[in-house]
Amino acid sequence: MPYCEKCGAMIEEGAAYCPKCGAELAVPEPGVIELATWTQRFIALIIDGIILGIVLMFLNLPGYRVMGGLTFGANNVLQFLYFMFMDHYYGQSIGKKVMNLRITKEGGAPLNLLDAAIESFGKVFLLPIDVLVGYFMYRGKNQRLFNYLSDTVVIREI
Repeated sequence: MPYCEKCGAMIEEGAAYCPKCGAELAVPEPGVIELATWTQRFIALIIDGIILGIVLMFLNLPGYRVMGGLTFGANNVLQFLYFMFMDHYYGQSIGKKVMNLRITKEGGAPLNLLDAAIESFGKVFLLPIDVLVGYFMYRGKNQRLFNYLSDTVVIREI
C-alpha cells in the first residue's frame, strides 16, 4: 500500500485524499514504482525459504548446534551467498521475482556487492532483530534494520 507523503499514513490504492490528514494524493501513473509492503516481502521470503530448504535438505551440510535448536554452518553461509549474489546481480531473489519485487538503493541505483552483503547478513543471521527494529524504527519506508544500514529499499514493480 502507498503512504501519504505529508503524514506517512497508509492509504488505499486509488485514493484521491489521505484519510488521516486530508492531503490531496498524486495518482500514480502506469509504470510508477512503489514500496513493497511487509506482507509482500514476507511472502517472498517464505518462497525463498521453501526453495532453499528443499535444496539444502538434499545437500545435508554440516553445522554446529549453537543453542537449543539453532545451528550455524554451511547452510547459513549458502543462504547468505544466495541472497547476496541474487540481490547484487539481479536485484531480486526468486521469491522477489515471483512477487514482482526488487531491491534497489534509495535513489533507484542497483546494489553494489557490499550493500548486498550488509542487507543479506541481517536477513540470514539476525532476521528477528532485523525485522523488529526495522518495523518499529523505519516503518515509513518498510525497511528492515539492515536495509537502513545499506541504504536500500524493496520496491514493487507495477
